[in-house]
Amino acid sequence: MKKPKSTKKKGINAVIAVIVITAISAAGIYFYNQSRVPIGGSSMQAITSGPFEINNDTYRLGDNVFMVVTGLQPTDVGNVLVFDPKGGLFTKIPFNGTMKADFNYFFKPVTLKSEKLCTPQDLVGNWTIEFQGTSYRSIQFQVINEWVAGAQAGPDMQPVPKPC
Repeated sequence: MKKPKSTKKKGINAVIAVIVITAISAAGIYFYNQSRVPIGGSSMQAITSGPFEINNDTYRLGDNVFMVVTGLQPTDVGNVLVFDPKGGLFTKIPFNGTMKADFNYFFKPVTLKSEKLCTPQDLVGNWTIEFQGTSYRSIQFQVINEWVAGAQAGPDMQPVPKPC
């Protein structure tokens, strides 16, 4: 008995759909992996301390630093303190494990008059993240003297007029 033409057509359409979905998935995986090309020879390795994690150990000028906090205990209460290469407090992020066990946060090292970070070169160097109120060890990361494409033109990376 012959199959009706519509059944054959449906089968061919299903095969084509599977091929297209496979090609799109492969392309997505390829482009995702290309976006994770190491910066300046870095391994792009996440750095953790207890429930705190940043997505890399090395950043370029204009990069965002992403912090993921997962599994804070109710006794984990304090502040995340981010110190710039000159030792100044760049930002302070409060946390309270009783209120919220998980959260994400990001910041971008930028030039600021109040922090005496006057030029993009002042951002280059070793940064430290401390966890005030806990016994978790500090995390260190480095900002290198390489630019994210287009970041040099951004207002948050322009030199701050003196006196700074």
